[in-house]
Amino acid sequence: MKSGVIIDKKYTKPILDWMLHEDNIEKYLDLEPPHQGGRVKARTNIDLIPEDLLDANFPFGDFITLKIMLLETFDLPINLPIDDNYGYLIASYWDGHSTHMHKDPNVNDNGPDESKHEEVDDIYQIKDKIHCRFNIQIQKAEEGGNPINNGEEIYVEENEPWMVLAGLYEHGSSRVVGDKNRLMCSFGHYLPTELAIKRGWYSR
Repeated sequence: MKSGVIIDKKYTKPILDWMLHEDNIEKYLDLEPPHQGGRVKARTNIDLIPEDLLDANFPFGDFITLKIMLLETFDLPINLPIDDNYGYLIASYWDGHSTHMHKDPNVNDNGPDESKHEEVDDIYQIKDKIHCRFNIQIQKAEEGGNPINNGEEIYVEENEPWMVLAGLYEHGSSRVVGDKNRLMCSFGHYLPTELAIKRGWYSR
């Protein structure tokens, strides 16, 4: 769901400047999944404060401040448990890329700490928590790159946060068009099921 709120660019500029600086995207965004269409590179689990990003002067303080702002935009506690699989991430999407429709696990099935992996029959089962992502495009593509949630394409402005109940609904994004990359920050949290029910976002 879109927020209808535009975050002042002074809060996202340090992150945007870092991503656009020299070859930071190519050097530090180390995940490049084989999606159809254009390229995508991402860096997951930034909440774990990776040493190489510290050395590269990634603006962690501004990044966490932005996370807090997104959670507060949706009137949610800022101390929600962090998703174990992907955590907080940044990503860059090139011309031609579209994110395939998918759901994200509601349990830890492939996070970096294998000791926390949960053995379940269905990684998308909903018990006490729902994987929820809070997203913001700090640079929009010339065209496309809009989120698609539960079959509906949603137009969002640059710096307009949106929330995805990623463990509940199929979601993806429309095709990026043009030479201007889509740059995104995404913060993954576990939303307690009872809170989702209370907000009217989920019913058993």
